[in-house]
Amino acid sequence: MIKKFNITPDWISGFTQSDGSRLRLVINFTNIKHGIPIRPTPVFNLTQSNLESELFKEIQKYLGIGKVYKNRKNVTFVVRSIDEIVNVLLPLFDRRSLHPLRESKLESYNKFKAVVLMIKDKKHLTLEGIIQILNLSYFMNKDTSLRTEETKKILVDSIRIKYGELPEVVTPEIVLPSLSNSNLNSMNLEFVRGLIDGDGSFNVSFATKRRRITVNFTVV
Repeated sequence: MIKKFNITPDWISGFTQSDGSRLRLVINFTNIKHGIPIRPTPVFNLTQSNLESELFKEIQKYLGIGKVYKNRKNVTFVVRSIDEIVNVLLPLFDRRSLHPLRESKLESYNKFKAVVLMIKDKKHLTLEGIIQILNLSYFMNKDTSLRTEETKKILVDSIRIKYGELPEVVTPEIVLPSLSNSNLNSMNLEFVRGLIDGDGSFNVSFATKRRRITVNFTVV
């Protein structure tokens, strides 16, 4: 059977918001030999059960960016290109006519966006810029990350070994939009539909007493 997917920008916002889509906005750090000894790389990552492979291929086709990877358990949509993130993803989530991410994911997104724009402007190639990026993004996903103060110190020490005492820098402040100045307090059906596709569950339960059958719909 051929599946038909109706993907819209609002649906993508809702789907990305859902925990079921397991969104990760990550700034990876790798060691390099020349220049600043660590290099930040932004990654936008959506993951679900591999039963959703066709849906993820359709998301990739709709956005025209990224790649889809599949293993025995999961399917993942990944965007690593700075240009694709800046030209496609940021405008999508920034448009006020759409529903932006909310709560902790909105906070992570705004930090992710700030770092992406710093990298786009080559600020990660300066000592002050890389320290700002580290401080801003290293603990961006506290609930799911294995990063610790000790692992961050290893990166900082690799910079200190090359440059000696590091300068004091001011980390950019990330200010979330006010509810009164945005549409964060409203939803439309496309946003809700995307949220349900990521997190919704339809169940039928059976109770032995009185032969009772119960149907329920949940979004977790």
